[in-house]
Amino acid sequence: MVVVIVICAIALASYKLFSHWSIQTVLMMHSEQLTIAQFLTITEQLATLSLLVISAMAATILGGIWLLLRPLKQFQYWVQTTTTVAQLTTFNARAAPSEIRTLAQAWDELLSQRAAVKQQQRQFISDVAHELRSPLSTVYGYLQRTVRRIPNLSVSQQESLEMATSEAERMTLILQDLISLARAESFDSTLAQEPLILNEFVRDISSMTEKFDHPNIQTEIAPMPIRVQTHRDYLMQVLDHLIQNAVRYSDPNSPVLIRLKQVDNFAVIQVIDRGEGIPPSDQVMIFEPFHRIDPSRSRATGGTGLGLAIVKTLIEKMGGTLSLDSEPGVGTTFTLTLPILGR
Repeated sequence: MVVVIVICAIALASYKLFSHWSIQTVLMMHSEQLTIAQFLTITEQLATLSLLVISAMAATILGGIWLLLRPLKQFQYWVQTTTTVAQLTTFNARAAPSEIRTLAQAWDELLSQRAAVKQQQRQFISDVAHELRSPLSTVYGYLQRTVRRIPNLSVSQQESLEMATSEAERMTLILQDLISLARAESFDSTLAQEPLILNEFVRDISSMTEKFDHPNIQTEIAPMPIRVQTHRDYLMQVLDHLIQNAVRYSDPNSPVLIRLKQVDNFAVIQVIDRGEGIPPSDQVMIFEPFHRIDPSRSRATGGTGLGLAIVKTLIEKMGGTLSLDSEPGVGTTFTLTLPILGR
């Protein structure tokens, strides 16, 4: 800003000097020697000089504003990237003003602290899940055997045992999903990767879902083969969860559309339902562990609130992205992108 002010001041001073010199030239001439044509010529020159000075000042101010806003836009893009992408990137703040450098340093420290806290949380959850899995499985097994082997239970005893068995089963599912989430966050995506043609892969998953889960599965699959380098089993787990999610929260008579296409150098898979949609306030947190949307995603649906967190983690580990587009009362679209395999 100081540079812009200095340049504008120099331009104004130069304009004042030039205009003063031109006026003095006019006054030094004898009035009888100054014709109307000469006077008009000098006036046009002054007007032209004014326009040039104003244009130069406007260009300088706009250029200065652009130079000042450029580091701010870069900082904004960096903040958005580090918010949506799991991998941390470094912001080049050498040419940025001191205020932006201070903000970048503070944000970088915040990201480091957040990453450390998340790592501690993941380790804690993983340890707890592994420690509780065996005793909870034992309790669940005893409850099941008790229900089956003791027929002369009263109605209240039967209801209590069934409730305890149901809760133990639910806790077992939660622990299994916690272990799956820990494995997804720690697995190396470069291991066990293989070339995969997505056209037949998506068509097979759609056919299986239509045969066993939902009678109205529609597909739009690109005619040209789309090849990716990925982990087949994990990608099947991802697509199966997204499709089952669409089926679970859709009307049985409404179609679920699975679309495969290529956009630039990326394979794009979309799972589209015509359900009740997700409120905008919940879309930001939908991929966070244990986040559930009431009342549509209640405990009655049988989910644990960890499925989408596992799916997003697996996709990011495979070098892809997962995004959401939903409108309440219209439906939801999950978009999965993966880099295609070069031919």
